[in-house]
Amino acid sequence: MTGLGFLIYKVNHALYLEDAKNSVESVLTLTQELLEHEKQLALSVALMLSQNETLKKGYLENNRSLLFATLHEEIPNIKRYLAMETLEVQLHSKEGKALVRSWDFGSHGDELLSFRKGVTLVQKHQTPFVSVELGKRLNIKAIAPVFLEGKFIGSLEVILDFETIAHKLREKKIHFAILMEKSFLEIGEWMKEKQIIKEYVLLNSECVECVSTLPSLIEPHTLRNGFARENNTLFGFTPLFDIEAKQVGYIGVWFDESLLNESLLLKASLSPTLKSLHVTHLHPEIPQNHEIEIR
Repeated sequence: MTGLGFLIYKVNHALYLEDAKNSVESVLTLTQELLEHEKQLALSVALMLSQNETLKKGYLENNRSLLFATLHEEIPNIKRYLAMETLEVQLHSKEGKALVRSWDFGSHGDELLSFRKGVTLVQKHQTPFVSVELGKRLNIKAIAPVFLEGKFIGSLEVILDFETIAHKLREKKIHFAILMEKSFLEIGEWMKEKQIIKEYVLLNSECVECVSTLPSLIEPHTLRNGFARENNTLFGFTPLFDIEAKQVGYIGVWFDESLLNESLLLKASLSPTLKSLHVTHLHPEIPQNHEIEIR
């Protein structure tokens, strides 16, 4: 009887762990979907702003004051209509230098091509691009070329952080962290004030529980396995890659085991709400011979 009881316990424990791993994998999949949504949102805003006639006029006249004022007129409207919490925009000259930054008028003239792959690609191909990219910060960057009468005059970059993703997951009782390898601080000089946990930089500014929760989990074998269980909490980790498919760190998620007791509720809550506000969805008929190229 003792042996049978032990066998039943082992089988139940194995089934529990399998269910736990599947749930963690579902949460990581949701997180990736939210990240892709933020990337597409950033790209849409970049494409829209790149058509702004006042911005084009500022480029033509090399009028930084007009460019800065126009951004500060447009950004609040975009944030309100698309329900965005944060949004920053950087304008680049056609030579690939920082022209105007929405968060700092005085900061400009930096040469970007030597360390910004996204700016280089957009300048070379003159097509839009979006990715998680490492610059002076690691964040979501969408870059669109700016044209005037068919001539390339510069590029426009929309920058989003990861706090919106963290907020959406927190509503589902799921915690979230972005961990960047500390070695990249040589490039990301604007992140040197961020909290460091072992060999990683914590990019979430609002994740107060990360400092007390993550240190014991950040070990090579745990990050490599992608799953851990500690103190009635389930953890999941997946690599984070940049624009060049180079691993720059990890995405981490964790939630209380009690959510597994309502397994169906957990699975149901994993459907991300991706529809933007104030949008009418139209579905025009596309001719069969109409070709569409998407980068």
